[in-house]
Amino acid sequence: MLFNSVEFAIFLPVVAIVYFILEERAVSLTAGNVWLVAASYFFYMRAGAGYGLLLLGVTLVSYGSGYLLRYVAHEARIRKKVLILTVVILVGLLFFFKYAGLLSSLIDKDRALQIILPVGISFYIFQSLTFVFEIYKGKVDKVPSFIQYAAFASFFPVLLSGPIERSSHLLPQFEERHVFDYERIRHGLIRMAYGYFLKLVLASRLAIAVDLIYDNYMDVTGYQLLLATCLYSVQIFCDFASYSTIAIGVGEVLGFSLTENFTQPFFTDSCASFWRHWHITLNNWFRDYVYIPLGGNRKGTFRKYLNIFIVFTLSGMWHGADITYILWGMVSGLFQIIQALISPFRAKLPRWFKVFTTFMLFTFSMFLFRSEDMEKACVIIGKVFTQFDFASVLTTSPFELGLGAFNLVYLIVGLIVLLIYDIVNEKTGDAAGIIASKSAPVRWAIYYVFVVMILGSTFIGTQSFIYFKF
Repeated sequence: MLFNSVEFAIFLPVVAIVYFILEERAVSLTAGNVWLVAASYFFYMRAGAGYGLLLLGVTLVSYGSGYLLRYVAHEARIRKKVLILTVVILVGLLFFFKYAGLLSSLIDKDRALQIILPVGISFYIFQSLTFVFEIYKGKVDKVPSFIQYAAFASFFPVLLSGPIERSSHLLPQFEERHVFDYERIRHGLIRMAYGYFLKLVLASRLAIAVDLIYDNYMDVTGYQLLLATCLYSVQIFCDFASYSTIAIGVGEVLGFSLTENFTQPFFTDSCASFWRHWHITLNNWFRDYVYIPLGGNRKGTFRKYLNIFIVFTLSGMWHGADITYILWGMVSGLFQIIQALISPFRAKLPRWFKVFTTFMLFTFSMFLFRSEDMEKACVIIGKVFTQFDFASVLTTSPFELGLGAFNLVYLIVGLIVLLIYDIVNEKTGDAAGIIASKSAPVRWAIYYVFVVMILGSTFIGTQSFIYFKF
């Protein structure tokens, strides 16, 4: 079920109303959590009836492992075996769905397995693994009831594309009673509105221009390809940040606090800083469960850089079974290492230049991320560096991007709103709270702008979120 669908517009109010009634009137918290589990499985199984069994299997394996680690396996040797077996099962399951088709095609192209990647599997497997890891490390001191854990493992706002929540952060919230609170719900709805603004007003329009140029990459100039890739950098940010923002808003409406996943990454002045502000929960997952166990920065400079490279390579593999994603991860890691090596020189540069170069390095990596295969990526990169027609910088009209006058104006206004919102968020940390604190006329004027711009974008049609395919 898509957040940006009529179905979800009906689903969420029904879920919230029933949940608040149960939380207000039920003797225990079990009824509310049972309702959330049922709603989450309904939400997920709208993508495929069989997906519910897969989610249940992951939940049973991770919960059973956590129970064994906490109450049964007391010897270090046995605990380690339980942990390794759990990781092998869950990561192996993820590897099967992502890579079995590719590997089978290398063996016999005519008999390659046709495997459909279940939507959201990368996210809820990683989230379930946080419970196992934190039980193993002693960060979670008790195993909750199965219903509470099932609610955590399947919580529908974060199920398909994150944020990837830690069990130590989200699980205890299912032991709390959540009731109707006007101020909290208003703040959550503002977050949701901004998320829909990012998706419908910006990402959907940017997709039109990017798709037009990339679909005709053989017939356009290097400048136009560079322009399209810069626009794609903004598009993927708006698309992915929109899902996370809506998810956080939905969680807040229901009474749950979810982890921020994006904090103005394009304002950062280094690749290392960029990845601390982009897809924060995934990068923190790799930091805590891969980078630090590999030794982090504790075993010398060479080992630190090697660990960074390994983490980003694995991140590329997490994104998909294609050489373009793996190379994207490698390139992203190399950029961070190179910037670290020349940090004394970079320290002398003006901040605006460092921000610009960081954005352009990210954009360069997007040549790989956006291309369907290496052949296309090589052609596009080659044209950008060898067929960059400076005359086309002046002659390329914005109206050649496939948007038309109406959508172009809409996009420009939307980008201005994005810039203002992010500047406020950068300075205050809570732009939604600033909006909520304004006087009624100002607040409602801002609401009106959001609603009008969102409704004025519905004609583009319902588009899936980019990260659903990961």
